[in-house]
Amino acid sequence: MSVLDALFNPESIAVYGASLADPDKLGSRLLANARAAQDAGQISVTAVHPKAAEFEDAHAVPSLDRPTDLALISVPAAAAPAALADAVRAGARVAVVLSSGFGEAGPRGAQLQADLVGIAGEGGTRLIGPNCMGVLSRFGNGSWLNGSYFWDVPLRAGSIAFVSQSGAFGGMFLSELDRRSLGLSRFASLGNAADVTETDVIEWLGRDPATRTIAVFSESIRDGRRFVDVTRKITVDKPVVLLKGGRSVGGTRAAMSHTGSLAGSYRTTQAALRRAGVLMPTGSDEFFDAVTAADATTGRPRGGPSVAIVTVSGGPSVLACDAAESAGLRVPVLTDRTRQRLGAVLPHFAGTSNPVDLTPQCPADGFSPAVRAVYDDPGVDGVIAINCGLDVPEFGHAVAAAAASSGKPTTAFLLDVPQVRQRIVAAGIPCFDSPERAVRGYAAWV
Repeated sequence: MSVLDALFNPESIAVYGASLADPDKLGSRLLANARAAQDAGQISVTAVHPKAAEFEDAHAVPSLDRPTDLALISVPAAAAPAALADAVRAGARVAVVLSSGFGEAGPRGAQLQADLVGIAGEGGTRLIGPNCMGVLSRFGNGSWLNGSYFWDVPLRAGSIAFVSQSGAFGGMFLSELDRRSLGLSRFASLGNAADVTETDVIEWLGRDPATRTIAVFSESIRDGRRFVDVTRKITVDKPVVLLKGGRSVGGTRAAMSHTGSLAGSYRTTQAALRRAGVLMPTGSDEFFDAVTAADATTGRPRGGPSVAIVTVSGGPSVLACDAAESAGLRVPVLTDRTRQRLGAVLPHFAGTSNPVDLTPQCPADGFSPAVRAVYDDPGVDGVIAINCGLDVPEFGHAVAAAAASSGKPTTAFLLDVPQVRQRIVAAGIPCFDSPERAVRGYAAWV
């Protein structure tokens, strides 16, 4: 059993740093979060505190007295080595030090961080952090482990795992998943990554049956060669989407002050990882769009570069064409046979070359055969559907059915069409907030 099983699927947890006097203290929040999983019958939780006898409604001890899968440590930086030593002495398999004030905080903090690594290493305990937000994981019974500082976090079950050096970006990621109705399998905030690295966690996630898409935010990659080797194997079956911070001179300086890590050459990293099959968007919007598209298309054949644009909205389709060309996609003219099939069911003024403008005057029974004809075209690898304001359910039905039966990747830009959106989202087709983003979402998984 991998030691990281103890991080994502622990049976026992010890929490250091809860306050008797202040329930809003981060350590207290950490204990309350962990106890929610205990209440669900999934784990046992122990509070470790010098005044253990004063804790109510919680198993508490002044010093950890039994082997534990996972120790969560939220104490001042100066006290963290002693807390970690206590957990290691008791046989903790993994310890997460959430506290700040280590490698990111100057020479004194760097020494404290080195002390943590030494203590963990001597006892055979793996260390997550320090300076991180913790871990989230979905158990097999549907309950959640919340070993983090997050509270009232929207948790929807799904297949996307997120690994991040930044805790704040992790919160942003969780909010964006909720906004897009996407689901989470695992979350690990690594902070300074003094011991366990992104590569370690990604390697575990590559074997995790609950995860099919791996998203990563990294400011520095410590062992670039191993990272490339690991991701090259994983991307055969699972998409890995990486947003690399510290690409500029200023970004590198910010990364150093944030986690104490030196960001490597972005161009060198980018070239090697793209050859390994890693998707590398360059900004947060593109990152979230790529994750959305990757998760929707996992397990399906990759799309090709030739796309058809199906629309009832002429202007946005022009923007989509421009974006497709900029993204390296092609928008080919459809075959004569396809155009004949379209002409048989669409108004005579409809556009049948590509983009295919069905027009608002398309009869209700014309949507299905028209959209089916586009998907059947041998020169079309995938489709981008666009609908602004014509909330005709038949459009949604037609796109959903043709995408499912053809197996061709599809993305959509939909605006003010709740009935259409409902049908397309239910079919697992990713929807985006602009024509350009729908195109980039498709292009991310070509």
